[in-house]
Amino acid sequence: MKAPFYIISDNHFMMQDNNEERARREKLFSIFASIKEKGEGTLIIGGDFFDFWFETKYIVPNGYQNLIEELTSLRNTGIEIHYLAGNHDYWDFGYLEQKIGLIFHREDLKFNFNNNNILITHGDGLLKNDYGYRLLKKIIRHPLFIKLFKLIPPRISFNLANKISRSSSHYNHNDKFIAIIMSDILEYAKIQWNHNKNIVMVGHYHQQKVIKKKEGTLIFLGDWLTKFSVTTLSEKGIWQGNWEEFIKKLA
Repeated sequence: MKAPFYIISDNHFMMQDNNEERARREKLFSIFASIKEKGEGTLIIGGDFFDFWFETKYIVPNGYQNLIEELTSLRNTGIEIHYLAGNHDYWDFGYLEQKIGLIFHREDLKFNFNNNNILITHGDGLLKNDYGYRLLKKIIRHPLFIKLFKLIPPRISFNLANKISRSSSHYNHNDKFIAIIMSDILEYAKIQWNHNKNIVMVGHYHQQKVIKKKEGTLIFLGDWLTKFSVTTLSEKGIWQGNWEEFIKKLA
């Protein structure tokens, strides 16, 4: 993995085609163009890039073709891409790796840079009261569930999963619960700091913030629904801002 590192998370790109969706994608493509011009570094996707992804042997969700093309183009310029599985897009079984050439991670991403031990996690299920979700997570990621889900005709299963993905996000993505999110994730970060992880980056909760403590640093990776967040890690340190600020920074 080569620096600088460009980190985005929770883009939640939808399968539908409308003006809002096209505008969100164009912002991302502008980011990619700036990275290509820079010509170096690693893109890290912190999960939930797609609002829904589940592939079978014969079909993948439609509506994402230009996203896949842009990621492929970025990879072909020599930018390494690491993709962490999120709770909306865990079910890649090789297509994205083969088509784009990215590296797909089903677990947390850990690496060392500039004498820092770094942990990037999507973060779903970390809140103390997420008992029900942690159980659901085990079920829907179980090989038997995946096998059975593949037997359902995609026009039915994909539509159903799409509806569920949009209706199950109220708690973790609602600013009403910021205090709970900040408290629980900070406690999680402290545990990781005690295990020699200097920098902890967390997605899923759609918060954008860099918290620096004596023990270490916690970074919330934001989203691409309202914040259009980009986080960078380089020899110069940590930077975080929106897509326009990022482009100006790289210019």
